[in-house]
Amino acid sequence: MFVLVLFSSVLLSLALPNELFPRGLTLPGLVALVPVFLVVFRARSRRQASRYGALFGAISTAIANYWLAFFGEFSIWTIGGAVVGYTGYNYILFGFLYHISHRDGGIRQKQNALRPLYVAIVWTGYEYLKSVGFLGYPWGLIGYPLAINLHIAQIAEITGVWGVSFLAAYVNAAVAERIAVRDLYTAIRQHRKPEPRQVTALNALQSSVFSVVGRHGVAALLLLAVAGGFGAVRLPTITPTDTVEMLLVQQNVDSWVTGGFPDALDRAQRITVSAILDDREAQRPPVDAVVWSETSLRVPYDRNVEFYRSQPAALPFISFLRALNIPLVTGTPQRAANGRDYHNSAVVIRPDGTITGAYGKQQLVPFAESIPFWNVSAVQDLFRNVIGLSGTWVPGSGSVPLELPLRDGGTLAVGTPICFEDGFGWVPREMVNNGADLLVNLTNNSWSRQDSAQTQHYAAAQLRTIELRTTLVRGTNSGLSGVVDARGVLIAEMPMFESTARRVTVPLYPDTWTLYRAWGDWLGVAMVAGALLLVIVPAVSTRWNRRQGRRRL
Repeated sequence: MFVLVLFSSVLLSLALPNELFPRGLTLPGLVALVPVFLVVFRARSRRQASRYGALFGAISTAIANYWLAFFGEFSIWTIGGAVVGYTGYNYILFGFLYHISHRDGGIRQKQNALRPLYVAIVWTGYEYLKSVGFLGYPWGLIGYPLAINLHIAQIAEITGVWGVSFLAAYVNAAVAERIAVRDLYTAIRQHRKPEPRQVTALNALQSSVFSVVGRHGVAALLLLAVAGGFGAVRLPTITPTDTVEMLLVQQNVDSWVTGGFPDALDRAQRITVSAILDDREAQRPPVDAVVWSETSLRVPYDRNVEFYRSQPAALPFISFLRALNIPLVTGTPQRAANGRDYHNSAVVIRPDGTITGAYGKQQLVPFAESIPFWNVSAVQDLFRNVIGLSGTWVPGSGSVPLELPLRDGGTLAVGTPICFEDGFGWVPREMVNNGADLLVNLTNNSWSRQDSAQTQHYAAAQLRTIELRTTLVRGTNSGLSGVVDARGVLIAEMPMFESTARRVTVPLYPDTWTLYRAWGDWLGVAMVAGALLLVIVPAVSTRWNRRQGRRRL
């Protein structure tokens, strides 16, 4: 059993973006859960299944998310918290999987007919639940490796990522069911040694069950074909109607170095100026906007204008803006309405230094950017003195797009999800529904030091463009910076962990209705409801039958 758990953990880590395969692998993703599903099917009790599930959660999380160990001085809390959390999550999940797999007391023909479907529903519901709320973390979903196939990924405009996850989970469950049934009948023959007259009956039953199991394989392949066919038809219809020019600046600085902000700001300005001068030498027209990453302005801009009039010394920021004469999209702390706290914000700054609008990050990183009961002195003492975290952000209150003035005199409504917010469907969805013509994500993953941390973030963000049929520009400190169009195609990319800049042509698409844009995570919610029904309905039915039996007596 342990070997199967370890095998699944390794396969899943290979399927997701990793250091060996930066974008991940589709094929391992279609079988990564097969060994661990077999563990559930073969478990002798719910407790045993839960224990192996906890082991799977710990190992797979540690391997796939090892880069969390680089999270500064309190990295033990980030990687340790993730491993402990998913150990607990999977303990509960695998107990649930065992219940729906063995509720008739074993593998029976009736149950074989639906078990792969049940397992896929429960797994997809679990992935949805782990991706929402305060503790939401939409990393490592089983749908990401399958979404590498661009044609299949297009169903996200209907189902969100949850449809892709369901397809992947269903394929895994169907393969596991086929192996489990084969092993069951082999074990029956070896243990019971049936008489000749029983062999005929056993073969007939085996043929019947294999037929049912085979239908799941056919159904899974058919669903994949339908999804791929939809993508093949849909992709040619997605065409841009306009473009804007942007300059993406990737500073690649360590934003956690104490006292290093003036030097980091100077580097960002130098990279920007160098790229603008190159454009002028090539006689290219000016770009519409310059994009810097999350918290590039570490000192709150709106409260420290005098600081920016003198820093950095070589070319003060205010003077840089005037000389640039191009709007700047960047990140900075912004004072909250209560006058005490701060938002992790994205702002658009005009050449004259005025801010056209600000967005405060809403989905904060739990226990890093947001800590429950932070106002309690004992909690503050614990996080400051033991963990090493000195303060927190407060969430923003809305998803109103920012107004970006363009060089032709018009304006562009820009939604600006910050950091890992582009991995959550609800934040960009609200921005687009509020009128955003373009999504610009500002991120700083430089602390991770690993390419896989950057590419796993990209895998989570890519599907937003398909769900909403809106281009996503990723402006990051160290990667993965680039442009993802409304088909989910990375049309411009910058090398990771390098100080550089790149001019990009950003396609703009017409306002397009999608089911995901209208209904959001409807399929994820439906999967959770379906999983609950798989427990509630049989329980109510059993109780009802017992009562009816007592009445007859």
